Amino acid sequence: MNKVAIVGLGFFSMVMLIALCVVLGSIGTYNSATGLKVSIEAKIKDNKNEFDNMKKKISQVAQVSSAQMEALADIFNTYARERSGNSIDDNLIMKWVQESVPNVDISTYKNLQNIIVSSRDAWTMRQKELIDLQREYNTMLKKFPSNIILSMFGFKEIDIPVIISTETQKVFETQKDDDVSVFRDNKVEK
Repeated sequence: MNKVAIVGLGFFSMVMLIALCVVLGSIGTYNSATGLKVSIEAKIKDNKNEFDNMKKKISQVAQVSSAQMEALADIFNTYARERSGNSIDDNLIMKWVQESVPNVDISTYKNLQNIIVSSRDAWTMRQKELIDLQREYNTMLKKFPSNIILSMFGFKEIDIPVIISTETQKVFETQKDDDVSVFRDNKVEK
């Protein structure tokens, strides 16, 4: 073999090695972006499922609490009506209050509070995970050289649904955050 053939073979080998590296790098980039895209789509579905579950838990426990309150109100109303219906004694209601009345079990309300707080915290973490996946995916689409490779395969940025309250949306639109009242309609007087 002459020198020209050896140099030519060396050059060809070098070009093939570079081409192989580019192809393997492109496959790796494509697979990473595809994996992130699939993860985002699955996380969106999972978040829908979890949000529905959270809403159902809160609603169902609240229904139990409402039913308990209605039953307790019926008991009190019945006692008051029966005890005061045929009596001349104006202090009868006071005597009734002093008697043994059903104990109010507030454990359902405490349970509801715990469900709300833990469900909302879990929901927030799920939303953060989805936002992180979106950031990682969209960053791949903007960084060199993955942006070139992924644009050749038609990858586009993903805009995920972030679930927020109407009040939060208003704060971001107006750029004003006023104090939030826990009791909106019922003002607590001091």
